[in-house]
Amino acid sequence: MLNAFVEIVDYFSYYMSGTTRHGLHSPFVYNFADFVLYQNSNLNFELIENQRLSMIQSKSKFNGISLSHFAANNTLKAKYGRLLQRITDFYPIHSVLEIGNNSGIESNYLLSNVIMNQKTMEFYKALEVDEYFQKVKSETLQAFDQFYQANFIESHNNNQLTNNQLFDLVVFHGQSNDANKFWEFYDQYKFHLGTQSMLILTNIRLSNDHYMVWNQMTHLNEVTASIELFNMGILFFRTEQLQQKFILRY
Repeated sequence: MLNAFVEIVDYFSYYMSGTTRHGLHSPFVYNFADFVLYQNSNLNFELIENQRLSMIQSKSKFNGISLSHFAANNTLKAKYGRLLQRITDFYPIHSVLEIGNNSGIESNYLLSNVIMNQKTMEFYKALEVDEYFQKVKSETLQAFDQFYQANFIESHNNNQLTNNQLFDLVVFHGQSNDANKFWEFYDQYKFHLGTQSMLILTNIRLSNDHYMVWNQMTHLNEVTASIELFNMGILFFRTEQLQQKFILRY
């Protein structure tokens, strides 16, 4: 992970390159900025952040991996988690595919509308690459679910998908050891992305290699719009618009 000084310099460069909603000429991206990015979340996320704190204080380890270190350094920051909640609240998100290791924090933000607002989701599929984090995530989701006494979450841990299954939202969590792991997953699951799908990379600045992968992704022919939000990157596949790249301050 980049050290603090490099991250500050990197953020300053990103901020100076970015714009706000007032500099946008794409109605679709302007609406994203106006109605999603720069809005306030309407839910209380105290329980989720308490879960993050508990994990940071944990002494649990598996194969040399510290849950505390992972939760402190690899989980999504709260402001990006709240953004995930607003995305699933604003857009007609009925199916979600989540790929990569995470401790459950990201999933709880993703599913908070389902749990707290008693909404339904047609399909939620989670594909972790490490059994350890499958277990941690399952326990975290279960605690979150039981607290609100809702039962709308169905997590599928097998790798079987029907050929015609499209997801409204695919979320990929970057792996600290191998940025190029993303290409393996993308090649495997890109056929489940439709023209109205949204692909989110939650950790594009985990390393220089991760950021390079992000930039390569923005140049794919099928990607028609990309939005960079410093740590998070969002890709769209809408055939009705020309390919454009946006850096928004957040």
